[in-house]
Amino acid sequence: MDIRNEKNNVFNIKVAKLIGLYQLVNPNTVKFRGRNIYRIGFACILVYQGLVSVILALSCLYNWTVNIPISIDFFWKSNNGFFVIYKVWIVICHSDDIWNCLSITRFGFTSFSDQYRHILDHWRERLLWLTNIYGINIVMTIFLFVDITLASSDNVSPVKNYDGSIGDYGQNVVNLYFIVSDETYNSHYYMFFLAEILFVFLWGLSLLMFDVLLVTLCFGVCCQMQIICCAFESAGHKPHRDTHPPNDMQDENKKIPPNEHDSIYNELKKIIMEHQAVME
Repeated sequence: MDIRNEKNNVFNIKVAKLIGLYQLVNPNTVKFRGRNIYRIGFACILVYQGLVSVILALSCLYNWTVNIPISIDFFWKSNNGFFVIYKVWIVICHSDDIWNCLSITRFGFTSFSDQYRHILDHWRERLLWLTNIYGINIVMTIFLFVDITLASSDNVSPVKNYDGSIGDYGQNVVNLYFIVSDETYNSHYYMFFLAEILFVFLWGLSLLMFDVLLVTLCFGVCCQMQIICCAFESAGHKPHRDTHPPNDMQDENKKIPPNEHDSIYNELKKIIMEHQAVME
């Protein structure tokens, strides 16, 4: 995929580079011992997210019989963590295939692109708007979540410890209460805060990366299919809701010169081949 001119792709390349998606799937990215360094980096990120998600899952099981509301809170956090890990791992394992699939976002993917440049520009503008708004929304949500956490850091949550005593833990980002006592947690509150906010930030980054990729592929397919649809219409095969076209329409179709039938036939063959290329 040629990205030297960003306007020739239905792809928000600036956002993709900012979140690491472009470098992750690009086979020409800098390598270390034959492996894409961004894939190695994201694999390390997944290990960290997996570790935190396991702690949250254990916390869910531990609190299931003593504090159901806290247990449910740990459950949805761990569930979201594992789900994002799965999605990013799919991208890492199939990055080469994804890079090939992204070729559908090129303006020159079909031979009809030059005739319908306005369609490509329209879909590109819609994609840029959607991905920018979505990225800003995730970033603002994380910052808002962090601000609320800091504002309520003085609040404490009573949690039953291993020995049956009740510990008062300070409110934090994801509340990793399971691994330490309340005295240790509260005395090293900001250390846990940094570790937990890192988890939330990486979770949001991973979520944004996968969703941007999915939306890009969907918009690319829709764009190319609309171009092919317009090509069909220009070949004289416009769909009509009325099953009984007017007489003048029938007369017009009958007046097609014989020498034009071959050109229309060849054009239809070309359109069908372009359609098959999009669907593949």
